[in-house]
Amino acid sequence: MGKTFLNLALLIIFHFFIMATSSMKLTTIVTDQLALLALKEHVIHDPENVLTTNWSASTPVCNWFGVSCGSKHRRVVALNITGLGLVGTLPPHLGNLSFLSLLSISDNSFDGELPVQLSNLRRLKHINFRNNNLSGEIPSWLGSLPELQRLFLYHNHFKGVIPFSLGNLSKLEMLDLFQNQLSGSIPSSIFNISSLQKINLRNNYLFGSIPSVSHDILSLELIDFTFNNLTGHFPSDMFDHLPNLKKLSLSDNMLSGKIPASLCKCKELEILSLSYNQLGGSLPVEIGNLSMLRILFIGRNHFE
Repeated sequence: MGKTFLNLALLIIFHFFIMATSSMKLTTIVTDQLALLALKEHVIHDPENVLTTNWSASTPVCNWFGVSCGSKHRRVVALNITGLGLVGTLPPHLGNLSFLSLLSISDNSFDGELPVQLSNLRRLKHINFRNNNLSGEIPSWLGSLPELQRLFLYHNHFKGVIPFSLGNLSKLEMLDLFQNQLSGSIPSSIFNISSLQKINLRNNYLFGSIPSVSHDILSLELIDFTFNNLTGHFPSDMFDHLPNLKKLSLSDNMLSGKIPASLCKCKELEILSLSYNQLGGSLPVEIGNLSMLRILFIGRNHFE
């Protein structure tokens, strides 16, 4: 009797375990679908009717336009709806796409602020929000996305300061924040990212001095801070740690002082743009040793 009761209890527990497991799988799949349908609901203009005709609960999510699923878990791993002319806002439900590694909504007309729920997307490697009408501040939680490699927020209406927390993105390779309305100083933490390849902050309202570069960033090839309000001298150690720098654009600021002779350590430099500043002194003769240099803009300064 007791043994039969025990077997029956184990059978019931096993039955509920199977049901719960199946429910979890169903829920995760449905969660992705509901998140994308919420995005569709937040789109008020779909000029090409792509989402209207293609994103339907009657068809598998993984077959929807712009949606890619992983082969192992069959979860949504990429969302790319670039250049569809969409008008709308980003719903908080997108934060439920927990397997997402690529999120691209570039070249549309999304507006409003970035929902904090996007901070749940711990697998994100690529964020591309370029060429929209997004506004508000660049959120500090972006610095908590451990896998992030590319962050493209340019050509939007972001205001406020660049979060210091972006320096926590140890795998970040490309940071493009140009053509916004950002102010404040460039956070020193940015140059702590040893994986950085490209940083573009041009066409903002940034002020203060260029942060010091205190350690080697072997992968960094491009720095563009053109059209800001930067002041002060070049950091004394800046060119000691950028051996593979190919493009340095600092034109249209208010930089002063001399060009350091240590610039010659950047032997891969191809483009040097320093025009429209308040630089002075004599040009270092060492510039002549930059054999790869092909473009040099240094006009509208106070050189001797």
